Amino acid sequence: MGDSRQYNNSAMGSWSDSPYDKPRKPWGRIALFLIILGAVLFAAGWLSGSRGGRVYFENGIRIATYPLETHETSATAANLTFGSNIHTVTVNTTSCAIRIVPTSSDTVQVVSIDSRRVTVDETDGRLYVRARHTGGMQVVNGVNVNIRRGSLFSVGTLGVSWNRTNDARFLDFNFDPSSFSFANFNNTIRVYVPDRVQYIEARSTSGSVRLENVSTRRLNLRSTSGSVGVEGGTHENASLQSTSGSVRANGYIVGDIYARSTSGSVNIQDYSTSHRNTNAIQLRSTSGSVRFETRAPLTDFRYDLTVTSGSMRVDGRRIDGRRTSGGNGTTPITARSTSGSVQLYFSR
Repeated sequence: MGDSRQYNNSAMGSWSDSPYDKPRKPWGRIALFLIILGAVLFAAGWLSGSRGGRVYFENGIRIATYPLETHETSATAANLTFGSNIHTVTVNTTSCAIRIVPTSSDTVQVVSIDSRRVTVDETDGRLYVRARHTGGMQVVNGVNVNIRRGSLFSVGTLGVSWNRTNDARFLDFNFDPSSFSFANFNNTIRVYVPDRVQYIEARSTSGSVRLENVSTRRLNLRSTSGSVGVEGGTHENASLQSTSGSVRANGYIVGDIYARSTSGSVNIQDYSTSHRNTNAIQLRSTSGSVRFETRAPLTDFRYDLTVTSGSMRVDGRRIDGRRTSGGNGTTPITARSTSGSVQLYFSR
């Protein structure tokens, strides 16, 4: 007997007509479109002096670019600008680095890149900035903005990423290699301060803290897990501390200096030519070397050095033992290292 069952007739339909089959999406065409779009944006942006920007897809296509020198304050950031009467800035973060840099503007500007929560309070000339990682939420001028990111051709912030906010869809593109950082992938809070800001305090639980070419009357930088650095500027009093990371500073430190690292080196290069009116200079490292170099003469200081496991040098001259003191000046220098060397260098 023949099998009367039919597997491919008009009544039952064929396998090719299965209701479970769905039309395939043209991924190849989409990829080709994105590649062409990226190439066009790259060429147009580069020729116009831009290194990135954003393409909006709401109500048509709209392109907004940003130049190289201002890409950090682009639309991808929570960009907050404040009044011109601020004299004190305090920054606290839990999971990102801090950079404090000068600006020619009369106002302080806070820039947060990537997805994080930033809250800011301004009271009587004091600006308080707090930031913590939240996995996709930004607060811009008190308004919650939910940002979802999809990486298309990206490494860190370099490349192209697809983004969706509460009310917009857009494509971020960045073709500036100088904005890429292996250390934090631009996971950074940046604070731009004018000359009138004289009191700065910045603390990060997990991230480096860095101040660049900004002068202060009182400076306090701390990091629990990250380095602390000062590049340039004039500082009347400076306190620099890191639990796990190096502490480095170079600039005119005309007043007191307190620099300490639990696990890392301490390296201070002071350009001041006099320290006759300084109350104290304290340098300490538990696991790392300590180095202090100043343009002020030895006659301004009296020093007390202690090492547990390491050498001591004053102006390149090696000193035997575990403790030494010297100098007849009015400013005391106390330098300690448990596991590392201690070196002092003075102007001749």
